Amino acid sequence: MRVFAAIVPPPAVLDEVFTLVDSVQVVPESQPQQRRGLLGRLASKGQPRGEQAAGEPVAPAPPQLDVTSRELAHLPVSGFGNVTLADSRRLAAALRTAVASWPRPQLHFSGATALEWPGDEAVWAKLGGDVDGLMTVARGVPMVVQRLGFFVDRRQFRPWMAVGTINAGTTAPYLEQLVAALTAHRGSGWVLDHVSLMRRSNEEDGELQFEELEKLRLAR
Repeated sequence: MRVFAAIVPPPAVLDEVFTLVDSVQVVPESQPQQRRGLLGRLASKGQPRGEQAAGEPVAPAPPQLDVTSRELAHLPVSGFGNVTLADSRRLAAALRTAVASWPRPQLHFSGATALEWPGDEAVWAKLGGDVDGLMTVARGVPMVVQRLGFFVDRRQFRPWMAVGTINAGTTAPYLEQLVAALTAHRGSGWVLDHVSLMRRSNEEDGELQFEELEKLRLAR
């Protein structure tokens, strides 16, 4: 089974973020304009702009974002590849001991970005607060696992959570409005009290499924 560690924000915190995402309305772009920033990056992906020829009937606006399911929302910390059940238990035991000595950072959602690198199609909500404490946890997890001889995903941890991905109907004005709304948002504070040990399950209807194997509790 494929096992990884992740940060899973509390349900009430996720509700705040995704309620805000759902509240952003479709904004048609009526006039061509010089595009910079997100506008330019979206244009480079060849996404439609919402223009309509004169006399054409107005079609219902399609969803402009493939929103992440709240049940699947998380911040990946590190992947450990495909491991056996016995190895997953050994991995969990080592992490359980190490994590129990790490302080609990106080966090909140504040800030946003999107389409940050070539091939990135996500809109990201950023974490604020004790980010240094969070980074200590994020760096510590792969170090513990690597000492056991397991494969460790070496991709850099970012304190960002994907709230959705662009699609064929995404317009630049909508994307800029969404990022602006998330940037202006300061979510409720919460204490990171555990790291989730997760496994990736079989896909259902083309959607990834994850199962939480254990909550690894940080120090009180």
